[in-house]
Amino acid sequence: MLIIARTLAVLSVLFTLAAIEIVVVRYLPIGFEATLVFGGYSVIIATVAALLALMIVSVRALSGKRAGFSSTVLLSGISLLGVATLVAADLLGLA
Repeated sequence: MLIIARTLAVLSVLFTLAAIEIVVVRYLPIGFEATLVFGGYSVIIATVAALLALMIVSVRALSGKRAGFSSTVLLSGISLLGVATLVAADLLGLA
């Protein structure tokens, strides 16, 4: 299960970076509608993957297996912080 949690944490970081590139940087000219769809899906998938990774780590920690959780928690936290910053900047009109 720890491998699944780590994979989800890495995927959440990758989808967060994809959302930042799609919404803020706009390197690829994909159009307004595609930007909203792909950016929205990237934000949702990144959030769900990070929360699932944190849930798996929490359940394993409560069951008594406490090895190797710091990298998963760190990656998931960075991803959630990036998503929260992206959403806040978008709501404030800074993005």
